[in-house]
Amino acid sequence: MTKIITVEEHFELDPSQSAPQGKQETKVDPKGPQANIVDQYLHNFDKRLEYMDKYKIDMQVLSNPGGPQQAGSDKQAIASCRQINDLLSSEIKKHPTRFAGLAALPVNVPDAAAQELERAVTQLGINGAIIGGLANDHFLDEPQYFPIFEMAAKLDVPIYLHPGMVREAERKMLYHSPSYSDQVGDMISLAGWGWHMEQGIQMLHLILSGIFDKLPNLKLVSGHWGEFVPYFLERLDEFTGMTPTHLDRKFSEYYRNNVYVTASGMFTQPQMNLALAEMRPDHVLWAEDFPFLRREDQVANFLEQAPIKQDVREKIGHGNAEKLFKLN
Repeated sequence: MTKIITVEEHFELDPSQSAPQGKQETKVDPKGPQANIVDQYLHNFDKRLEYMDKYKIDMQVLSNPGGPQQAGSDKQAIASCRQINDLLSSEIKKHPTRFAGLAALPVNVPDAAAQELERAVTQLGINGAIIGGLANDHFLDEPQYFPIFEMAAKLDVPIYLHPGMVREAERKMLYHSPSYSDQVGDMISLAGWGWHMEQGIQMLHLILSGIFDKLPNLKLVSGHWGEFVPYFLERLDEFTGMTPTHLDRKFSEYYRNNVYVTASGMFTQPQMNLALAEMRPDHVLWAEDFPFLRREDQVANFLEQAPIKQDVREKIGHGNAEKLFKLN
């Protein structure tokens, strides 16, 4: 049986122990109708380990990409991220063969975010960072966020670009329609389509900004089989090649060299085939998106039964994650 390391697996602070947050925009709950079950796993690490044992998951790379990083004042965001990362570090130390982690960063305060990334990696033993969505409606290629990526490159740790909550105005303009219910529109605007498209655009911004020319060893991770981007690599090369971009290489060369994609629980063979064809086996990772998705037996069985060579299965199942996140 192939060793399984899943790399987009989430946790939250117990709400009773969380730092106070400021007022936030009304949002759609991404936890869905089984929110109570999701919350149990988000806050209970022993229950999480029971699930992992039952479904043959050797290790999870844990992260919290949610609201505390951008909620409230700058001071509150910094305090929340430190609290999240301290808890994460403590759980990794309790179970070093079962858990690794990605740091939460106060991205609205970029210099503090870079400092927190350094603390998380050098003092807490965390393996990289995660950023969820836009930074208060700003894409991350804007120059004020460069210190975060510069620190990741300096430390040689990856940053996982996770979808964030699509803004209410965007949901209503792009996804709501009088021809179907608002509930359908909200679901399409989030997990069905919208937040994946937004995160794909985030990646476009970063690559076209020339960030990989400035930081050639920077490594980014993109979930959900690359948030649409791998499906358009040849077309992006064609049409960005028609106008000066000031990039040293083709768009696809940066993407294939510096970006890793994960399944995020989307265990479907056509998407896996395309990701492997576009990215090569060395840049594909396994992930369940737990506990928002709980694929149970599929986590191990889909990979074990996939029509791929055993060496490719081993890379996807654990080898690439061990190398990228330095898990050995």
